[in-house]
Amino acid sequence: MALLDDLASKAKTKYPRILLPEWTDSRITEAAKSIKDQKIAQIVLFDEDTASSLGVESINPKNEDLKAEYAQTLFELRKHKGVTFESALEMLSNSSVFAMVALQRGDVDGVVTGAITPSQEVLSNALRIVGVAEGSRLVSSLFLMVFDDDHKRYGENLIFSDCAMNISPNSEELAEIAQSAYETADSFLSESPNLAMLSFSTNQSANHAEVDKVRVATELLKSKLPDVNIIGNVQLDAALDANVLQIKDPDSSFLPPANVFIFPNLDAGNIGYKLVQRFSGARAIGPILQGLSKPVNDLSRGCSVDEIIDTVVVTANQCK
Repeated sequence: MALLDDLASKAKTKYPRILLPEWTDSRITEAAKSIKDQKIAQIVLFDEDTASSLGVESINPKNEDLKAEYAQTLFELRKHKGVTFESALEMLSNSSVFAMVALQRGDVDGVVTGAITPSQEVLSNALRIVGVAEGSRLVSSLFLMVFDDDHKRYGENLIFSDCAMNISPNSEELAEIAQSAYETADSFLSESPNLAMLSFSTNQSANHAEVDKVRVATELLKSKLPDVNIIGNVQLDAALDANVLQIKDPDSSFLPPANVFIFPNLDAGNIGYKLVQRFSGARAIGPILQGLSKPVNDLSRGCSVDEIIDTVVVTANQCK
C-alpha cells in the first residue's frame, strides 16, 4: 500500500522517540521489535528488562528520582486545579499519566497507547497534561482508510472524521473538525484534499436542524479554506459519483469523488468507518488525534500488531 510505505519512509527520516507504555501486552512488544528492526522510530518502553531484550530504549517509572521530577512537572501543570505535589506522585502510578508527562517534558516525541487502556482515560490524560495545540479549540479524530486493489473504486486512501471523539458537534465545532482533517489530508495524501460535509440531505433538500447545522459548518469552512474543493450538505453517493451529484445538485461546482469525509455526528462516523472496514476489508488506521499540542494516538483494545505499527508510523509523521 503506497501511502503507508511513503509514510514509513518519511518516519525513518524523522526517526522520533515513540513511547509505547503498555509493554505488558505481547502485541505491543511484537510491534516494538518490528518497528525497531525496520528503523521506523526509536521505541521507548517502561520496562528496562523488556526494552533491553528488544534492543530499544526505556524510561523507568519506578526510579524515585525521576518520579519526583515528573511529579514536580505535573504539579506545576495542574496546581491551578488543586493538584499538590503529593497527589501528583499518586497520579503517576497510572502509566498513562506517566506517559503524558514524559511527552510534555520532551523525553519522548510521541505516545501510542490504548491497547489495554480505555480510550476515555487516554484522551482525558492527554487533554489535561499535553493540552490543546495553539490555534485549536478542540481535539478531534480521524481514520485513515486504506483500500486494496479490489476496493479502490473511489480511491486508495480516504479520510473519515470525526469517528471517535465528539458526539454531537455544533456547526463551529464541525467546521473545526473539518479544517483539522483537511490539514492532515494535505500533509499525508498525495492527492489534493476534496472535502465532503456529509448529511442525509443534498443541497438542503430536507428542512431540519441537522441539515442547517451542516450547512452553516460548510459556510464557515469555505470562508476559512476558500481555495479548497468543498461540498456540503451532501449525501455520500453524491459526494462520490458525479452523475448522482448532477441529478441532486446540478449547479454544484464540486468535482467528485471526495477523499475527506466529515460526518455530522459520532453515531454516523463510528458506524460509517466500521461498515466500510468490515465490508471492504479496508485498513482503518486510527483513531488519529488532531488538535493536541504533541502527538498522542489511541489504539483500539482489539488492535492487531499491524495496526499498532501503522499507528506508530502515522504518529511518527506527526512529530516535528
